[in-house]
Amino acid sequence: MKNRGSVYIVTGMCCDQEGEESIYPQGLNIKSSSAQFQSIYWQCVVVFFATSVRNNPSANHILCTNAEKLPNLGNFNMEEFFANIGVKVAQLPFTYKHPLEYFDAFRSTYFKFDIVKYLKNNSESNDICMSLDSDCVWVNSVDRMIEAIEKNGIATYERFYPEDQAINGLTRGEMQKIYSELGYNIEQAPPYFGAEFIGGTGENIKKISEEIDLIWNISLERFAQGKSKFNTEEQMLTYIYNKQGYAPGTANPYIERIWTSAQFYTASKSNFQLDVWHLPAEKNRGIKRLFLQVSNPKSLFWTLPVGEEFMKYVAGYVGIPKRNISKIIVETLEARKSGIKRRLSHVKNLIKG
Repeated sequence: MKNRGSVYIVTGMCCDQEGEESIYPQGLNIKSSSAQFQSIYWQCVVVFFATSVRNNPSANHILCTNAEKLPNLGNFNMEEFFANIGVKVAQLPFTYKHPLEYFDAFRSTYFKFDIVKYLKNNSESNDICMSLDSDCVWVNSVDRMIEAIEKNGIATYERFYPEDQAINGLTRGEMQKIYSELGYNIEQAPPYFGAEFIGGTGENIKKISEEIDLIWNISLERFAQGKSKFNTEEQMLTYIYNKQGYAPGTANPYIERIWTSAQFYTASKSNFQLDVWHLPAEKNRGIKRLFLQVSNPKSLFWTLPVGEEFMKYVAGYVGIPKRNISKIIVETLEARKSGIKRRLSHVKNLIKG
């Protein structure tokens, strides 16, 4: 392996515009163009970088966003905060916009492709580049991920689904058929990969970016022709990884998509062996409460030593390996309060009508 270059840890915040909203499940029943919706994700961005800076102080941290200006979150000055902890803000246009009719959910997640292009244009071949979803929290250092990337070129996060299970409108069997129509024939349904983590050397990120442009244009053409196509950035990335022959699951020992809602719970003690927790159900729960700790420079968030103590501290907020009593009580009270607000708003609207 060549001498290691710089390490880049990136997340993105793509703000939907009025009239270009998309559906983002996981209980956020708010218009995605609204300030209320976007503030939830901005809080995730803050916690993402705060946890990474604590665990990876020597890495280069970059926020990629299409926002013209970073908003304040109440009294919290985000621009000042990022300047203080060394996070660079890169303002990028959202160029991988498909027609609204293409697919009704997760449209802004294609901004990840703009991030990959940014890394392609701003990294050297021996740099280590990582883009992660903003609802991830770092609980350990990046060192093991770096080793996986250096060994494999691209470290992949494999997700395991039955061949006939629909994943955002396509089964793995249906993906295999599209692969065949594109001239890539395989004997069985392809492995499937998550896109919450995209990690590779600068050299391989450049290759991925070029492949993204190819499959992006092909998918838009297939849509225009009424053919089946890849619906999400995750499905396109899965195709690229399979086509290029990257080994499956090389990032799995270090990152996991962990579900912590009352309805669907996958957290376990084994999560303490990971370096990054992806927590889709905690955006407006545990991550929101962690944001309050991050915004207080005297809180335990900033004073606890990283390692086991810090990991257990974060775990208490996000329900790993299980929801503790205080978390259950707080979330129950918050849900009741939110329900009361919704009912009052409904009554007000009826009176106005």
